Amino acid sequence: MKLVFDDRRVLPSEQLQVPDVALRQYQARAVDALAKVTQGTVVLPCGGGKTRVALGAIARLKTPSLVLVHTLDLAEQWRSELRERLQLDAGLVGAGEVSPAPVTVALIQALAHWHLSELEVFLARFGLLILDEAHHVAASTFHGIVDHCPARYRLGLTATPEREDGLTPLLELFLGSPLLTVTHDELVAAGVLTVPSIRTITTDFTFGYQGAEDYARMLSAVAADPERNRSVVEAVAAEANAGHTCLVLSGRVEHCEVLAAALRASGISAEPLTGDVGRERRKVLLEDARAGRLQVLVATSLADEGLDLPRLSRVFLAFPGRARGRTIQRLGRIMRPHPSKQSAVLFDFVDKRVPLLRRHHLERRKLYSEVLGISASELRAP
Repeated sequence: MKLVFDDRRVLPSEQLQVPDVALRQYQARAVDALAKVTQGTVVLPCGGGKTRVALGAIARLKTPSLVLVHTLDLAEQWRSELRERLQLDAGLVGAGEVSPAPVTVALIQALAHWHLSELEVFLARFGLLILDEAHHVAASTFHGIVDHCPARYRLGLTATPEREDGLTPLLELFLGSPLLTVTHDELVAAGVLTVPSIRTITTDFTFGYQGAEDYARMLSAVAADPERNRSVVEAVAAEANAGHTCLVLSGRVEHCEVLAAALRASGISAEPLTGDVGRERRKVLLEDARAGRLQVLVATSLADEGLDLPRLSRVFLAFPGRARGRTIQRLGRIMRPHPSKQSAVLFDFVDKRVPLLRRHHLERRKLYSEVLGISASELRAP
């Protein structure tokens, strides 16, 4: 029996005119590997330079490229990096805009609504596909787009490849084997990342949790508890007044708005960053935070992936949670070095009087120890 491969991958004849990109040694290894094997994933902690690897790949391959993202904030960050590093005015598909270019940033959700024939014509323009936050490829919306893209080269970028739903193998199925995996320890040893300290703040919140049917009500009670919120606001205000740029994380839009309002009432410049905030307003808030003009952002899960805020030095987990990937992402938010950053601290609020929430905190502690190499004595349970 004769085995025949019908290779229908696309590599356009058009060559991009872009400058070279300065890369760290490990980033250059990833680009070299991609050029050789044509597809794969890069696993780097937050702050390790995943975007820089992708820019290096574009500069090396010089083929029309499509960057797939799942939030508008990520799209804006990518377009900014492409403009600054490669002098490219990247196209955009998403947020009501369809303006393709040789290098285009597209929101997955926008492409998912296109007719298949229109989508296939669009995707055939590109020789390199870049999927940011590539662990999402297991979702049908994501791999449905990736599966129809005939680009010769595929590059997945992620800090958290492991999925809690057991679908991790799909990452390799759709995007190829890992091209590079670098750990937090390696980047800390190389001086690329800083090691944050972890501070636990206990609360007196209590709730008569009986079973899973009470979980949503319990979370609503957490967000509405005035004494607990006062504790969060006091801790954040103290750090903001000491000159730190702060990120407060919650799982509820209303909670973010309440905390931001309370911080403003105490004299702190603070704003909510949620899905209810419009595109232009979000850009302004992020620019103000990067420049140090805004002391505190109070955000939902929008900030869990792709938030580019190197000067951030304080993160506050003001809402219960235990998801592994999300916790790692949140640690990564404060590990990037910045000239204004003298120290980095993650504040973890633990509701010790609710057994379930205390157990969730213990799971987070184990992850802190694993990722940061912090000894058990430094992470004593409250």
